Amino acid sequence: MAEVLTGKGYLVTTGVVAGLTATSSQTITVIGLAAANIHADTGSWLTCDVNRSGGVDSEIIHQIEIPINDSLDLLNGAKIVLNASDTLDFIAENASTIEVSISYLIQT
Repeated sequence: MAEVLTGKGYLVTTGVVAGLTATSSQTITVIGLAAANIHADTGSWLTCDVNRSGGVDSEIIHQIEIPINDSLDLLNGAKIVLNASDTLDFIAENASTIEVSISYLIQT
């Protein structure tokens, strides 16, 4: 089994979009998930969901307001496991306001 520790940044939009997807041959463990409001004068809320390809979907946070120039640790030390074809989805109230940083371990 190969393991790769990696990360990515993601600019959240006003439509639900997968910020991270486990392929059919992967298990992903999300070990860090932080969101920041990068806009100078617009507050915005953020919603983050785990969309399961098999099983029950779950909401990590729902319309949590992130003030201007502030950030939020979405996991508080917890971890999220994405199995094959699961996605980590995001939506924001306002476009180009919320940036998400995702740190994760890929196992194949």
